[in-house]
Amino acid sequence: MLSNKGADTLSTNRAEVKLISGQYSEARVRTFTLVQDEPESVWGTGKGPTPTDFFIASVGFCENVIFARNASMANLTIDSLQTTATGTWDRRGLFDIDGVKPSFKTITVETKITTKDPVQKVVEVANQTHRRCPVHATLSRATEMIFRLNVNGQNVPL
Repeated sequence: MLSNKGADTLSTNRAEVKLISGQYSEARVRTFTLVQDEPESVWGTGKGPTPTDFFIASVGFCENVIFARNASMANLTIDSLQTTATGTWDRRGLFDIDGVKPSFKTITVETKITTKDPVQKVVEVANQTHRRCPVHATLSRATEMIFRLNVNGQNVPL
């Protein structure tokens, strides 16, 4: 059980990122090596996802892990869980065209779950997940976050 003392509950994530050539980089995260590149259409070599691909994937990864953790604590059975994160941003911001900012304008998170448990229990776990996910908590301070929940093939309001 975590205590309420702030200093002993802090967590730090670290990535050491090295440019290898052109726009291709490698990151060391704990014991893992991640690769990043840009598509050939923008002079990359297409050897890996872009930084914005990793960024939006981290939204889905975090939602899934926190949802699974909360479901376990709530005794919610998950037959299947899939989260799709979609972010929209204007590439003109990369070049300061028309004063456009390169930030994401919206991020939509759509969670699809199948379960035999009551829909209301799924809604409670989904709402806990959105409150407890560190990526969501960070992004929602700066970006419009849109959440959709689909339980057993039916859209459900949160």
